[in-house]
Amino acid sequence: MNKTLVLMTAVLMAGSLTVAYAANVDKGKALFESPTLGGGTTGKSCVTCHPGGKNLSPDLAEKGNLAEFVNMCIERPLGGKAIAVDGEEMQDLIAYMKSLVAKPAKKKTPKKVEGC
Repeated sequence: MNKTLVLMTAVLMAGSLTVAYAANVDKGKALFESPTLGGGTTGKSCVTCHPGGKNLSPDLAEKGNLAEFVNMCIERPLGGKAIAVDGEEMQDLIAYMKSLVAKPAKKKTPKKVEGC
């Protein structure tokens, strides 16, 4: 009886974690495409400079703090204010960015966008 209860609880918890991750990626995608992220004022969004995840690479996180890089982009190209590095928005954005990097990239050089 106790083993069955423990097993059922573990299965339910694992399922809820999967749903939460998918929701975070979806929220991250919406934030990535939002020109008002961080109170942005330029009309640009992350997708302006990184359509389909271009110029994002798996080694990006190794070059420094990914959250700081995201905030630099919010402050400069988007003209907004940094968001909390440990907040839900940042975690959602990073989850979405990692989902983009996980896909194989094409060998095409992206077009340079002014101000990016």
